[in-house]
Amino acid sequence: MQKNVLTKQLVLDFLRNHKMMVVATQGELPWIATVYFSFDDSLNMYFLSDPATLHCKHIKENPHVSAAIVDTTQKHADLKKGLQLWGMCREIGNEHKVRHALKLWKDSMHITDVLFSYENMKKKVLKGRMFMIKPKMIKLFDQELFQVEDGKEPTLLLS
Repeated sequence: MQKNVLTKQLVLDFLRNHKMMVVATQGELPWIATVYFSFDDSLNMYFLSDPATLHCKHIKENPHVSAAIVDTTQKHADLKKGLQLWGMCREIGNEHKVRHALKLWKDSMHITDVLFSYENMKKKVLKGRMFMIKPKMIKLFDQELFQVEDGKEPTLLLS
């Protein structure tokens, strides 16, 4: 592997070890929300959220989001590890895609509660809906892996 090159595999390896993501949105004012997430092999990120929340209202009006995922156990003196991205976010509408995203999300969280189902979404028993972030740019800061100055971390551009 070429030194200081961010690959899809390195991003996938990082994501496998994390469950929470902070999503930043922009409406009249900026907003930030913490969500539990899952992902697929194409690096799409999925989360469940109530469309009535401010961040989901923002996403409906402006699909551009940024997000951060960090190792919350790291101490100030530790080598930094985290991921930042920006991309496009939308509520998933297609039944097949909702079912797929919900399964990924439940499997990632080890959720077996039958409340979390597509049928309960349709009946509005479950207020949450599945959202997908399609990243356009990902930056991984891992000071153990990449010995670079802050702000010079490698990025991965996606179409």
